[in-house]
Amino acid sequence: MDELDLLDRALPGARPPSPEVIARARARLAGPGHFPARRRTWMWMVTAAAATAAIVTLVASLVAQLAPAPPAAVAPKRNQALYDLADRIGKLPATSGPYWRSVSVFGAYGRAGGFTYRATTRLEVWQSRGPADPRLMMTWYGPAARPATPADERAWRDAGSPRRIKPCGKGERCRYVTFTDQPQQCTYSWDPSEGGALANRSVGTITMAELAAFPADQNALRDKLRTYHQIWYRNGFKQSFEEFLPTAANLLSEPLRPDQRAALIRLLAGLRSTKVAGTVTDPLGRPALSVDLGVSAGTYSFPGEPRTEVPVEQRTLLDPGTGAALGTVIHASRTVAWATKGDLVAYNATAPESGWTTQRPAPPKGCAKRK
Repeated sequence: MDELDLLDRALPGARPPSPEVIARARARLAGPGHFPARRRTWMWMVTAAAATAAIVTLVASLVAQLAPAPPAAVAPKRNQALYDLADRIGKLPATSGPYWRSVSVFGAYGRAGGFTYRATTRLEVWQSRGPADPRLMMTWYGPAARPATPADERAWRDAGSPRRIKPCGKGERCRYVTFTDQPQQCTYSWDPSEGGALANRSVGTITMAELAAFPADQNALRDKLRTYHQIWYRNGFKQSFEEFLPTAANLLSEPLRPDQRAALIRLLAGLRSTKVAGTVTDPLGRPALSVDLGVSAGTYSFPGEPRTEVPVEQRTLLDPGTGAALGTVIHASRTVAWATKGDLVAYNATAPESGWTTQRPAPPKGCAKRK
């Protein structure tokens, strides 16, 4: 291939030079000029090489101009991780069943006897899809307490492994905390009057049928949530709609379809108050996406010697595979007494056994009916 072939391939639409132009150009390159024969041969080679190099450079430049430009880098959306999560889960297959079982584990931290402990209680709700079935709600309390860390375990054993401690100072009144693996007491309610309404009333009174009809489009979902806000507002809850919307994250622990959950996550991702805090491990040891919804958590009353009010911040934890809420965690927002900034002081975790089931609920043995 010579330089003319190269040009022809690079510029297929260009008109080729006439035979006369080609002949004159080659005659000039091969002409004797004013140099001796040997030098003329050497100069011809140099000139031809230079001409070819120039043509190749020109062709490369033209080809570069004809090639498509690389795509411009697109800046990621704010809260991109939430949009990515919504895209992943939006087309997952929906699951269903006659009963929805929700199991929550509540944990709270305190300090006494020179060590920090974690006390837990448990709430279990069985919700029927049909409005005629009663709703079963069981609460285990006591609570069960264990040393919070291996270092606290050693300190507890060094103190004689006390079974009961009183987490308050002298002159203060507080309940004893019992160190055990399971809460000691259980109560239940078997309520046929709820008409299929969810026990979760943070957004409003919503039945299972109403929840199933929630839109899977984020704009339509926003309009739907506005109706619940208006009910709250008429009842004296004077909070703006923008302040109310983060509350809808509580529905991510309820039996939403994947497309409904994806729409709600997109809606939350677009709020000015929402900020992705990163990937963490939840209190039950599961990977989770931590999200700050800008909800003011106020202070936490940290049981101890003496009792301490700890300023806290709240995070919502989402399952990276399903988008369902794994729970809510509360951290100390600054160091106070023995609570260091960032320490976990309380949580509400959705247990793995939560979900649809075909098993009809029944009060457990040894559980007292709530009066």
